[in-house]
Amino acid sequence: MPLYSLSPFFISHLKRNLAVNKNKINKRIAGFALGASLCAALAACGGGGSNSGTNSAGDTTPTVTTSGTAAIGAPIVGGSLSLKCASGAAASATTAADGTYSVTLKSADYPCVAQVAGGQANGAALASALHSVAAAPGTTNVTPLTDLIVGVLGNGNASALDAATSSALSSAITADNLASALTKVQTAIATLPGKLAIASGFNPLNSQFSAGDANDALLDQYAAALDAAGLTQADAVTHTQAGTAMTKTPYSAIAYTTPGITATPMGTSLNLDNTFGIAIADPNRGPYVAKANLDASGNVSSFATRGKFTAIVSVLGNRVGELCTANGVGSVSASQPGQYVYVSSDMVEVTDLSELNGKTFDEVEDCTQSGTATFASNGIVTFTGNDGQTDAPVSIVQALTAAGAPDLANHSVEHAKVYKYTDSTGAARYAYITINSTTGTDDPLTFDTDTKYVTIGLSR
Repeated sequence: MPLYSLSPFFISHLKRNLAVNKNKINKRIAGFALGASLCAALAACGGGGSNSGTNSAGDTTPTVTTSGTAAIGAPIVGGSLSLKCASGAAASATTAADGTYSVTLKSADYPCVAQVAGGQANGAALASALHSVAAAPGTTNVTPLTDLIVGVLGNGNASALDAATSSALSSAITADNLASALTKVQTAIATLPGKLAIASGFNPLNSQFSAGDANDALLDQYAAALDAAGLTQADAVTHTQAGTAMTKTPYSAIAYTTPGITATPMGTSLNLDNTFGIAIADPNRGPYVAKANLDASGNVSSFATRGKFTAIVSVLGNRVGELCTANGVGSVSASQPGQYVYVSSDMVEVTDLSELNGKTFDEVEDCTQSGTATFASNGIVTFTGNDGQTDAPVSIVQALTAAGAPDLANHSVEHAKVYKYTDSTGAARYAYITINSTTGTDDPLTFDTDTKYVTIGLSR
């Protein structure tokens, strides 16, 4: 029989099998359709849920990272960092021992507002929460300077964006608004003691920095300057947003100290309450802050709030001075050894020592006049103490060099600088400073009678 010839019985049997299978297939299709409709209605197929603002487990959208440093000069350790984003997503982290953190989000989540609360800096609890913003993935720092920026965006309230709606966040955190806010911050901090300035090319929000670098040092200077001006961070936010100065008149100077002739930016200011602020953010010894009173000549006459200082000598309208502390032993006054000498930024350094020929200077050590120094030609100096004893003439030429003048007998080295100021009458006044530091094995940050001291001299 040919292969294509089928019996009537076989054909009937085949039709019955096809009908049964078709019915099974239709039931499976109906079952799949019902399952799909239930998944769509419940939006729960595949399980999952939210995790710090991320999408469900079924979302394969790549994640991006936001990281940065939380610091006030010292890193904020163990701080609770949180981000709230325009998409509704959120993320959180705890700052590490160096103040750094890292979180993951989606590209579509940005912009976000960030906050750090709690934790410690320099062993003390963080006084209040600080804010920042992340306009895009990448670096987002949280510092007092970023807090000022957010304060401007928040119309004088750095916390205003914490509860903002998604649309409000997107409207506030724009490139134009951030650029305008940064300009306001730069203007505001220039009115603090020291006339603070953000380095060119550095953005407090998104430029990387680390503990100990120049941008981190600015945060130390800011903290000391704000304290010397008698202001809080909330006060600074208000002034920054309003565009009002934080002091009546700011001044800048350099404070010199041991070891060597270490130079530290020093800020002073005539404050809004008419006190005179003094701020030194010493990277080795910590901050020194005080408030003082000025006399009619513009020199410091007394302390209103002395802080760590025990005494001060201020001359030439406070352009040159010596600050004393209780740290160490003074060779002239044991109760108030000199720790810093300072020079205003409007003083001009003198390199031609012939200008000093024949001039006599009143010298101050430990904030006490210790004698006189008379200059001859070629930098030869003769010192006469208050007791009338005259030392052998010495040359200060080597002391004016970067290497300084070694004093091998007392395992120390002396550095010196000479400055000039021309007053309104055209008269020139000269001042010198000296820093003597140990080269031995004892602690270079403390003082002792023979090997460490600072002095100033003012021409008569």
